[in-house]
Amino acid sequence: MGLYWNDIEIVPGMKLAVDLLHHEVVNETGVQVDISWKILSFGSRSEDDAYLDWNTGRKHSMKKVIKNRRLRQKLNRLELLQLPAGSEYMLVQEFHDGKEVFKRCYNLDMLQSVRNIRVIDH
Repeated sequence: MGLYWNDIEIVPGMKLAVDLLHHEVVNETGVQVDISWKILSFGSRSEDDAYLDWNTGRKHSMKKVIKNRRLRQKLNRLELLQLPAGSEYMLVQEFHDGKEVFKRCYNLDMLQSVRNIRVIDH
């Protein structure tokens, strides 16, 4: 599945420099950092799905995570990501000034808040 943003096809494996509206990140000295994403995957969620295990790609309901000790531990170790509202999402590895910081799930509708995308690596 490919996704298009202003005639740019976004596919898993691409590394993108992104300029987000109302989402500025600053470093310790107060200087704004450059944000880039490596697109890991696209997915869809059912109504019950609340968390994604990014290592396995499996989705879990909130009820299951609360009741299962092993899944709660994964949540505490940040191995489970909260899925955004909506049915379609993308999983990205986020970088700040070129340094890998964390993985995130974004609703595909959030691309409306992107000012600019530049392809860094295809």
